[in-house]
Amino acid sequence: MSRVLGVLLAGILTVGCATTTPYVGQGPHPQVTRGVPFPPIDFLGNVLSLPFKLVLWNWQFNSHSISEETEQVLTKYLERRNLPAFEDATFRLNQYSPLADLRALVHNKHTAWPYRILLGFPVTLIGDVLLPGRVFPHGDYYNPFTNTAHLYSDDATIALHEAGHAYDFAEVPYKGTYAMVRVLPFVDLYQEYQATDEAIDYLLEIREREMELQAYKTLYPAYGTYVGGYLYAPIGTIAGALIGHGIGRHKATKRRVYYEKVDAALQPLEVKPTVERPGNR
Repeated sequence: MSRVLGVLLAGILTVGCATTTPYVGQGPHPQVTRGVPFPPIDFLGNVLSLPFKLVLWNWQFNSHSISEETEQVLTKYLERRNLPAFEDATFRLNQYSPLADLRALVHNKHTAWPYRILLGFPVTLIGDVLLPGRVFPHGDYYNPFTNTAHLYSDDATIALHEAGHAYDFAEVPYKGTYAMVRVLPFVDLYQEYQATDEAIDYLLEIREREMELQAYKTLYPAYGTYVGGYLYAPIGTIAGALIGHGIGRHKATKRRVYYEKVDAALQPLEVKPTVERPGNR
């Protein structure tokens, strides 16, 4: 068993250091980097995420195989948002790059150094270096201390949600304080709401209907896990997800009916052809 783990860890390090592999996807985009595929590691991460896939009822969650279509949605979003701190954010697609993350922690000029040392270093060391999401089922997340989003799901709405976190942090003046107060009760609910709201607002902005409906079905249950987490976990977490599923699907159904009515109202009235009779000449 230890030998297998050694091979897997060596694979992780190989994936993180292999930067000369040709870029795959819709890029290259200056804010997006993609990890090198490594089937044993990606398969393991996918399997370990099975309980979370079931709770969210989303088989693309933590799939560790991000399609070009999902990346294209992300890059188009990045091109439409232009706050300085947001333009400095990095988006890692299924990538383990511990040295780059530690460098980002050191050079993140948007967060004051006391926050980066006291909070950012342990968060980055544990979450990005020692227990990387490339293997462990963290799910997609944004690290404000490195200004980096780590994406593992082939779901564009989840990618937009994490980008929404980065955009939310880019808008606040005291980013370190904003990151620190997340440890206080219910602050995470506010920040998660902001990220989800930004993702859905963007989809409304670009009039991407099907993806908007998918966002309700995906992001509402995910938000429910945060709400339910304040009750008795894991029962509360699962209950929150189920309630989120119900609300999200109800919202998606209402929006679909609304769009159908709008489309019907915009259709031109059918004009019947005039039949010319001989006596009318």
